[in-house]
Amino acid sequence: MNNKTETNELIKNFKELKSRIRKIKRSPKIGEIYKIYSEQQELTIRRTTLERHKVYILYIAPIESFRSDDLEPLYIQEHLLKKLFIEKKYTTLLYTTRLLVTLLDFAKACNLISSNPLKEIYTLPIIKKSQSEMNRLLVHRPTLSFENLRYELMQVIKTFKNTSVKRQLLLEISLRTILRPREVCSLKIDDLNLFEHILIVRNTKTLIVFKIPTSERLEKIILKSYNEFGSKTSRFVFSGSCNKNSSLSPQTLNRALKDLGVKNKLCAHGIRSVASNYFSSHVDQIHPYVAEAMLQHSVVTKVSRAYRRDDYYNERIKASKLWNDFQDGIYRQLKLM
Repeated sequence: MNNKTETNELIKNFKELKSRIRKIKRSPKIGEIYKIYSEQQELTIRRTTLERHKVYILYIAPIESFRSDDLEPLYIQEHLLKKLFIEKKYTTLLYTTRLLVTLLDFAKACNLISSNPLKEIYTLPIIKKSQSEMNRLLVHRPTLSFENLRYELMQVIKTFKNTSVKRQLLLEISLRTILRPREVCSLKIDDLNLFEHILIVRNTKTLIVFKIPTSERLEKIILKSYNEFGSKTSRFVFSGSCNKNSSLSPQTLNRALKDLGVKNKLCAHGIRSVASNYFSSHVDQIHPYVAEAMLQHSVVTKVSRAYRRDDYYNERIKASKLWNDFQDGIYRQLKLM
């Protein structure tokens, strides 16, 4: 799309947006605001967030017929947030709150409401307590000890021999890519480049595009996963258990760890900590900046990042080989390769 065509499209979109805003201004309901907000996100950023839509459907849709300027923090606490707090779903509670506040900020920017009635919601004790609990859980996510890393990881992999092939493949891909659970479940077969030995991961938590150097073993298990458990229409490497055209639930690996009795030793996100511990024990071969780049972390300030823009890809190839060789040794010892 050339610049002129793109500009014309934006102008047309802006005129349509103004027309729709005029229609709903008399009664700016949450549902109508969400529709416009989602469309604008996709048109301008060209990115759809599945988590956002899921949270909206599950937790905000019940109040979508409410006028946005009539909402009150205490009402939201009592009818939306309290249940999540009791169920200890702190992350979901905070995400729901942020989405609501964002929608009302968007409504204010569009001149649909004069002020955001939920701007003080973060002062509520239930929000502050959820934030502190979430931070505590992040720090104490179960992972394997640094001292007995190889032995404990071998025990976890050995335990998975007693479960389904699908779960075994999910664990191994998670270990070899060091991606977050949602990112692993969102992988598509079309993003595996067998000629350049690269796996492209899109729309991660921190990056729009993230390239992972692949090993022969990783390519083999991704292809096997797609052939046996993937979606031939949506092209997901792991299709959903209920809807075959959707991606697998990010909680699948956590459920497997729980079912196998190792939930207190390791969680799905804790796999990234396992890799981080391994990199820390090999600082003579893997620079800390490279290790953090493997995990898609930033280790410098925003100003520094403006100058240091390298993604350390060549160095990550070497680090990835060390990490995969370490796992190959375990899998061979267990006769799983």
